[in-house]
Amino acid sequence: MNRVLVIGCGKMARAVIPLLARNPEFFREICVSGRSKEKCDTYKKKYSSDKQKIVTAFVDINNKEKTRLMAKIYNPDLVINLAPSYLNLKVMDLCLEIEANYLDASLYIPKGSTQCDINAEYAYDQKFREKGLTAIIGCGFNPGVMNAFGQYAAGKLLDEISKVDIIDMNAGTNAHPYLMNTPMNTSLRQISSEGRMFTDGKIISVPPLSVQAKYSFPEIGKRNLFMVDHEVIDALSTELPGLPTIRYFSGFKRTFMSMVKVLRDVGMTSTTPVDIDGQQIAPLDFLYEVMPQQDDLAATAKGKTGIGMLVTGAVEGEKKQELIYALVDHQQCYEEFGASATDFMSAAALVSGANMIVTGQWKQDGVHMISEFDPQPFLKELKRQGLDYKVLEEAPDLEVSEHGTEEEAE
Repeated sequence: MNRVLVIGCGKMARAVIPLLARNPEFFREICVSGRSKEKCDTYKKKYSSDKQKIVTAFVDINNKEKTRLMAKIYNPDLVINLAPSYLNLKVMDLCLEIEANYLDASLYIPKGSTQCDINAEYAYDQKFREKGLTAIIGCGFNPGVMNAFGQYAAGKLLDEISKVDIIDMNAGTNAHPYLMNTPMNTSLRQISSEGRMFTDGKIISVPPLSVQAKYSFPEIGKRNLFMVDHEVIDALSTELPGLPTIRYFSGFKRTFMSMVKVLRDVGMTSTTPVDIDGQQIAPLDFLYEVMPQQDDLAATAKGKTGIGMLVTGAVEGEKKQELIYALVDHQQCYEEFGASATDFMSAAALVSGANMIVTGQWKQDGVHMISEFDPQPFLKELKRQGLDYKVLEEAPDLEVSEHGTEEEAE
């Protein structure tokens, strides 16, 4: 029997739990845990069945002793970490103590930082090896599926790859004209931070929003984009040897960027804590808490969002450019899961990865990313979970220009 402990009952759980429930042959028992046991109990009531038992538990990962006691009693084979990424290391510590395999969707980003620290998770490699346990990190859509796209492109589509551009369209509308459909903290961090790219063997930084691009995405159309920082750059830079360039481009609403510009000018996007009546609070953390959350936007989101990997290289010496991409309908995701499109995309990747672990296809001691495995079984499983992907041959060029302006956003 495969027993799975899900830590975290936030917005991503809205898609993760239903998808796990569709796979009783792989997950016979699930413990849904979080700081709101009442919310966890709603999943138990809705999805527990004769084929798959669901139990619930209160958990606060910051309370080490109580969390460890709960986890030892449940004794899971696999822990799926849905907690905020700055808690990744604490959940990994828990897995080592209870001797369970580990899976997360986002790379570790220290609290108060804007950049991931992938090496902090890789530092656990020897500890997991000694316990005979598998830890898969960054198994969401981005990073995660994007890493599999990169390996698929390198192995099946092109003989050599000279450039990778991630295209995140952030498309679709909602009832809040100045807010994005993507997570607020992600959009705020990307706009406020320096952009980063991998080039000539190293990662370099550029001023925020100083590199602009335009791209015609299938079924979405031509949109303005900006080069931003993203943790997938750190992952891909070590996975495709000899690759000269990796960049990440994302689209933003013009009204959203105008709002963020004002907030940035008054210091509200700073990650440096300030003292407020004896409490150390980072303005960006406060801003994220008080602004409407993605949960508030998903119900009114319409249209499709698309994300893809534009790979430039050659086949038998001739230049070739292909786009590997996924399109997801906002309304369809909400009607089926009550979740946002971005949460569904990450959830499909997580559940696919969990299936690969419990079936032994990803059984490898230590800490790994999915790019270390054959991408095709994972991509096939991804389709089985309802997230399809396509390959556009002869993909259009990405039109890049430096010194973009915020007013040029869509």
